[in-house]
Amino acid sequence: MAGDTTLSENYAFAGVYHVFDQHTDSAVPKVQFAHDDRHLLACCSLDGTISVCRLAPGPPAVLQVLRGHGGGVADFAWSLSNDVLVSASLDGTLRLWAPTDGRCIRRVPDPDGAALLCCAFQPLNNNLTVVSDAPP
Repeated sequence: MAGDTTLSENYAFAGVYHVFDQHTDSAVPKVQFAHDDRHLLACCSLDGTISVCRLAPGPPAVLQVLRGHGGGVADFAWSLSNDVLVSASLDGTLRLWAPTDGRCIRRVPDPDGAALLCCAFQPLNNNLTVVSDAPP
C-alpha cells in the first residue's frame, strides 16, 4: 500500500455506475468485457443463463439473456471479433452463441456427459479449449 493508506482506502469506489441484478438467486462465476470494447460486458450464472449487457451509449441495459443450458454456466469466452460467445455448462454441453440476437448457433455435448468447467478461444485461429470433470 502506498504510504499510510489502508486497503479499503486504496480500493474505495467514487461511485457505483450501475448494478445489473438479474441473477439474484444464483452465483455469477464470471464477468468479462468484450475484446477492445469497454461498453460491452457479459456475465454467466449458475441459473443456466448468460447476460450480455451494454454500459454505454445511453443508459446501461441488458441486451440479451442467452438461455438454453439445462444446468449452471460455469464459464464463457468472447471470440476475438466479439461476434460469438462460447459457454461451458455443468449440464455437459458447450454452446456457441450469437450475442447480438441471442441465437444458439451450435450445441456440442461432452462425449462422456461430464460437466464442462471452463472454456477459451485460442486467439490465433478461434479454436476452442474446453475442460471437463470427466474421469481420466
